[in-house]
Amino acid sequence: MKKLFFIVSLLTFLFNSSCKPDDPYDGDCFIPSPSVNITINMDLPSYFNLQNIGEYLEINQGNRGIYIIHNYDDVFYAIERTCPHKSEKECAQVIYDETNLQLVCGQQNDNVFEPCCGSIYGLNSLYLSGPARCNLKTYRLSRQGNTLYISN
Repeated sequence: MKKLFFIVSLLTFLFNSSCKPDDPYDGDCFIPSPSVNITINMDLPSYFNLQNIGEYLEINQGNRGIYIIHNYDDVFYAIERTCPHKSEKECAQVIYDETNLQLVCGQQNDNVFEPCCGSIYGLNSLYLSGPARCNLKTYRLSRQGNTLYISN
């Protein structure tokens, strides 16, 4: 009887302490998703630079903003600016680091960068380092000629 109790206790402990994937609506990887429906005509003067590789645009939509990035692999990415690590924190947003060509978690206050969790991401939204466990959230992006369509 003691052996059975020990085995059941051990299995219960192992089951409850094992790594489980995040619930998509709870945990470090959850980012609220307001409706996004953006059309960008890169022939217009305000968006013309986005045709060049390495250029980016910040849009005030999504949860905490969206970066539209024409990455060096000649692919366009629409990336949510909310850092998935403790996304409820006010400082949990990513900033485009032009010096190191990466996205870093923190805020810009009076031209001074203030780090938040210290997570770092590539310009394609992939996690590189820091306490985060997830890539940045991306939006659907399609291109027809010089027009970009971004949605979720």
